[in-house]
Amino acid sequence: MKNYLEINVVRFIHLLRHAGIRIGSGEVIDALQALTLMDLSDREAVRAALKATLVKRPGEQQVFDKAFDIFFAPPEMQQERQADYQQKQEYRQQMLDEATEDLSFQGTPMDISDQEKTVYASIPEQDREKLQDYINKTAGGKNVEEHFRPLLESVVKGSLSYWRKNLRNEIDLSEAPKTGDEELDAMVEGVGSGGGDGSLLEEDMQNIADKDVPRARALIRKLARQMVARISRRYRQSKKHKQLDLRKSIRHNIRFGGTMFRLRYRSRRIQKPKIVLICDVSGSMARYASFVMQFIYGIHDVVGSIESFVFSEDVERVTGYFQHGSDFNATMLEVVNRSTEWGRGTNLGASLKSLRQKYPDALSGQSYVLIVSDTKTMALEDSVQELEQIKRIVKDVIWLNTLPDDEWDGKSVQMFQKIVRMYPCNTLSDLEKVMRQKIIA
Repeated sequence: MKNYLEINVVRFIHLLRHAGIRIGSGEVIDALQALTLMDLSDREAVRAALKATLVKRPGEQQVFDKAFDIFFAPPEMQQERQADYQQKQEYRQQMLDEATEDLSFQGTPMDISDQEKTVYASIPEQDREKLQDYINKTAGGKNVEEHFRPLLESVVKGSLSYWRKNLRNEIDLSEAPKTGDEELDAMVEGVGSGGGDGSLLEEDMQNIADKDVPRARALIRKLARQMVARISRRYRQSKKHKQLDLRKSIRHNIRFGGTMFRLRYRSRRIQKPKIVLICDVSGSMARYASFVMQFIYGIHDVVGSIESFVFSEDVERVTGYFQHGSDFNATMLEVVNRSTEWGRGTNLGASLKSLRQKYPDALSGQSYVLIVSDTKTMALEDSVQELEQIKRIVKDVIWLNTLPDDEWDGKSVQMFQKIVRMYPCNTLSDLEKVMRQKIIA
C-alpha cells in the first residue's frame, strides 16, 4: 500500500474507531485540512493537530495517545509488533486445532464453538483430562452409534458452560474485530478499547491504583493460566511421532512373531526450569515484588521448582509461606507482617552473600536465578562481585529491571548489564513477555 498522507490518516482513523472513539466524516475532513497547515516532520505538531480535530471527549485522550504512538511507531517497532501478533494468532489457532481434536466423537469433531474451545483450553489440565477421558469412554462404548452424538455434545457443552462461569474473571473470550488488514489488526489488538485489561497491562505496576489492584491480580491469574496452558501442551508427548525406537518396537512385537504391528517411538524429555526468585522489597519495590511473585507462583505447573527470597539489607527465604492452592493475598499479607526485611534500604551485595552462604543448596547448575530490582543498591562494587560469583554457580541469572527503559543510563544498570541478561519489567505486559519469550521459551 502506498504511503500517501490521506491513506495513512484514514487507516489511523479506522484504528481510533476500533478503539472506541466516535469519529464522523466532518472530523476526518477537519483533520486533513489541519495537517495541510502543519510541518509534517514535527511529530508533536501532527499529534496536536489530529487530537484537536478527532478527540471530543476527555476520556478519549489517553486512547488517542496510545493509538498515535502505536500507529506512528518506528518501522522496527512495527515489525516487532507484527511478529508478536502473528505468533499469538498461530498459538490461538494451534489451541483451537488441539481442542477440536480432543473434542471429537468417533474421529469426527463435535459441534463446539471457538469460544467453548477456548474455555476447554483454559480449564485445569487435570479436569481437562477427565473430560477427555469421559468423551473417549462414551464414544468407544459398546453399541454406541452416531445418534449418541447430540447427547454427548450436550453434556460437553454443559461442562464447558460450568467452567466458563467459574473462570469468567480469568479468561478473555472477547476477540478484537478483524479489519481485513493484518497490520492494522495487530495495532487494534495493541490499542485495545482504551480501558480494562489493556490499560492495566501497560500501566507501571507501581502506579496501579489501589482500587485497580484486584483487577490487576485477576489479570495476572489469567496471564499465568494462559501461559500454563500453552507450555503444558509443549510438555505433553507429541502425537506426531518423529523418531522410531527400534529396540522397544522389536521387544514389544515379539508376541506377534516379530511382525511390526505396534511401533514405539522416542521423545525428548523436556527439562522444566528450576527458578530461584530474589525480589527486592525495599520501600520503592514492594508493589513490584508482590505482582511478580504472584505471576511466578501462578505458573508453578510448568517449572521444576521455585525457591523464593526477598531482600533489602539482607536476604530472607519465604518459600515456605507459599503452599499450592492457598490464597495468594492472604499469603502475601502474612509474608509482609512477618518479614524483617520488608520496606528497608537495599544492599544487594550483602543479600547475595547471605544467599550464597546460608542457602547453597538453592543454587545449582540447573537453577535460573531471577532478580527483581531497580538496580539501586548500597555498596555497588561489592554487589557486582557477589553477582559474578553466583553467575558462575548457576545455569543463568536474569535481571527483571523495574526501571523504565529511558532510565537505564545509570551506572548501576550499566555495571550489572555487563554480567547478566537484563530485561524491562515495570508493567504486567513486560512481565508476561519476558517470562514467555526469555525464560519459559
